[in-house]
Amino acid sequence: MNADLILCNLVAFTPERAQNARRAELIAIRDGRILHVGDRSARAALAGPHTRFVDCQGATVVAGFNDAHCHPVAFAMTTRYVDCSPARVGSIPELIDVLRARAADMRPGNWLRAANYDPATLAEQRPPNRWELDRASPAHPAILVERAGQHCILNSQALALCGIEESAQTSDAGLIHRDPASGRINGIVSGNHAQIAAAIPPLARDEIDAGLRAANRIFLESGITSLQDTSWSNTPAHWQAMADYKRRGLLAPRVSLCVGADAVAAFAEQGLRSGSPHADCEPDALRIGAAKIALDESTDNPDPPQELLDDTALAAHLAGFQLAFHVPDLGLLQRSLNTLAFLRESCFQSCCRPRFEHCPVCPPEWMDRLASSGAVVVAQPALLQLAGPAYRESVPADQQHQLFPFRSFLRHGIPLAFGSDAPLVSCAPLNGLQTAVTRRDDAGGRVAAEEAISVAEALHLYTCGGAYAAGEDDAKGTIQAGKRADLVVIAGAGEWATADDLERAQVVMTLIDGKIAWAQ
Repeated sequence: MNADLILCNLVAFTPERAQNARRAELIAIRDGRILHVGDRSARAALAGPHTRFVDCQGATVVAGFNDAHCHPVAFAMTTRYVDCSPARVGSIPELIDVLRARAADMRPGNWLRAANYDPATLAEQRPPNRWELDRASPAHPAILVERAGQHCILNSQALALCGIEESAQTSDAGLIHRDPASGRINGIVSGNHAQIAAAIPPLARDEIDAGLRAANRIFLESGITSLQDTSWSNTPAHWQAMADYKRRGLLAPRVSLCVGADAVAAFAEQGLRSGSPHADCEPDALRIGAAKIALDESTDNPDPPQELLDDTALAAHLAGFQLAFHVPDLGLLQRSLNTLAFLRESCFQSCCRPRFEHCPVCPPEWMDRLASSGAVVVAQPALLQLAGPAYRESVPADQQHQLFPFRSFLRHGIPLAFGSDAPLVSCAPLNGLQTAVTRRDDAGGRVAAEEAISVAEALHLYTCGGAYAAGEDDAKGTIQAGKRADLVVIAGAGEWATADDLERAQVVMTLIDGKIAWAQ
């Protein structure tokens, strides 16, 4: 059987087992699937008159990266925001200048949106306030979102449009901060932003499309061939919108869309459940993922009752959905484990691959219970890079081994997958891999170095691990004959043995369904 495409002069690296990597020199592709993986001697037998050849010039080829936890539409929207990242602004005056430059090109009254600023990297070591944002854009309502999404800052016009007055209490829109000297609202709001989100008009369709195109390019440049949208607010309307983006070619990676727990019944009424494909999209391009259970966010209660968590999970499970629990802390880890125990006692039908999203803290004494639960931990190593300095400052040294304990998870046989949580951090898998291997944070410090994992293990978790978490490991995640030809060509990676190899690595080509989706 002749191949449509043959990748040659390469090192194919697919860690089906983290310590047992398989290498080959040639990958043949036909009809969007891998036809053959082997040495160069098979080239003549696989080639036909219409076969196309790609010389990879000695580069490494790995299975396409699978971001197991991200928010692709939110990430796309942030590409339309003014970039106030540390690489661009180092002080509040510089930030004001950047915002003022964008405001000069906008119609008065339109919202000025900015993101990615980090107060810890500003010379003043503090957030700007409403009055400073007023100077940047007096004719526009303005919102500035902190890098990790923990708070935002509104100027005076934006506060008025959001209905946040001087008499406002914390419950009206999250935690409303005040100037310590005057007692007046200073524009900083942390916590729940629902009231603010409701007041800000959505981007125009052309802006959304432009954002999706920008995000799509970033995903492909990063080698991402599959995305798992883990937003807890996804409804049937979001499902149809994602299908529209896919049909119009705005988002090339395959998408597994989690559904909000509150929307389970609406999806079920349409005959949809985890694994259901979208009828109007190409095969495997868009499917229903897990039911995202994030009661701490959807109900604004950081300590949701156990009974409510149990009932919510049971309803989703009986409707045919995989379960994805939001587990940002020990309290919700305990409740989520309790819920899985409740489901085992209540149902004859087993719970298929339940997911614990984040799980950034897990003491050693909890490992056995977590392992016996069967849950897949979906972790985001780049969050350790972002939050590492704060962890090192606030968590006692003798407890830091509990943070992002990747080595311990693997040692206890706990299934693990990696994602990014973009737009909170960079979506680039090579960045996440580097953090998982080195345990270094943005300040250059190391958090629980003993929990570092090998390059091969990290690569496995960003490819096969993600596919397993989504229940798609039979179709993708490793370079094997019969699987989807979603591949990444990476130059400069050497033997993929050390952190230095990762430092030199660079994505030069991304293939989806056996077609070149992006090339340098």
